[in-house]
This record gives sequence, structure tokens and C-alpha cells, in this order.
Amino acid sequence: MKHEAFVDAVSMLDDDIISEAQEPFHRGSRARIIAFCSAAACAALTGLFLLLPGEKGSDIIVMGKDISEGAVVIGSESGFSDDIAAVRAFSLEPTDITISISARDTTVITVSGGEIYTENSEVPVETPLEISETTSLVWSVPLWRASQDLTLTVQTGNNCRVLLISYDDSLQEWTITESSRKSN
Repeated sequence: MKHEAFVDAVSMLDDDIISEAQEPFHRGSRARIIAFCSAAACAALTGLFLLLPGEKGSDIIVMGKDISEGAVVIGSESGFSDDIAAVRAFSLEPTDITISISARDTTVITVSGGEIYTENSEVPVETPLEISETTSLVWSVPLWRASQDLTLTVQTGNNCRVLLISYDDSLQEWTITESSRKSN
């Protein structure tokens, strides 16, 4: 801008604008707005964190052990001390495995091989079984059918966890492992 044009622009300013510009700026109101916005953002993030489902979709405890921590042995450590030989030798009696599932949302349970019983029930439940809270189940499996896939699937939303029973030759024990975890 040329010097003359600048002088003309400044000289045309209203005296009220110049006096207002010379007054000190009050930061109190701005600080309160920033504090309020920060508190609102923290509350929103906390609420979002509480509403998001966990990574696993549901917690699965097999015979008192968290299945996500590794294989669970069906044997001496698992409460079958009276009949370990029968379990190791492909017992002709179905083996009952206690499972606790903590569902965070509607969860569907299906089995391939064996039957599912609810706690204190002597009648197997039909699958798919739908739960929405912590539920204790008994999975009764025929270990003598080694060629049959023995799986229990827990589906929560897009999260799918599959438990697989197999015979571990190195341990000489039946084990339950999590064969896959999928999130679509």
C-alpha cells in the first residue's frame, strides 16, 4: 500500500474503534470457555471409552483359567484327578468342561461336537444359544471321537472366538485352545 493510501485509511477510522482498541483485553471469559470445552472433551472421551466393546467381545474362562492366556489342559490340574486315566485313554464317558462367558453385548454360542448345559441343568440347551450377561455353562464332550471337530464358537457382534479341543501328544493330555479370533 502506498503511503498516501495508508494515511487515508487510518484517518477514516472512527474514534470509538480506536478507543476500544486501546482498552485492555479481558481474558477471564475466554479462559472459562477453554476450561468448559476441555472438561466437555474429557467427558466425551470417557463416555466413548466406556461404551466401546473390549477387544475380545467377551471374556471366556475355561475351568477357572482365562483361555486367552494359552491352552487349558483337561487333566490332573483341571479337577479330573479321580479319572485321569480315563480322560487320557479317550474316555467313553463324556467329559464335562465348565465355561464362564462374560458377555458385554448379545452373544451367540454354538458348538460342533458335544452338548451345552446351563448351570444346574440336566437337559442340554439348543444352539445357537443367545446370552447377554455372564453365564456359566457346561460343555459335555465325547473325547472318544478324536476325528470329530470339537469346537465352541462365541460370537459377539463382529468378534468371533473359537475354542478347539485337541489331544496334545507332547503333553499326553487333552487341551482346549483358542484356534482363531476374528474381527470383521
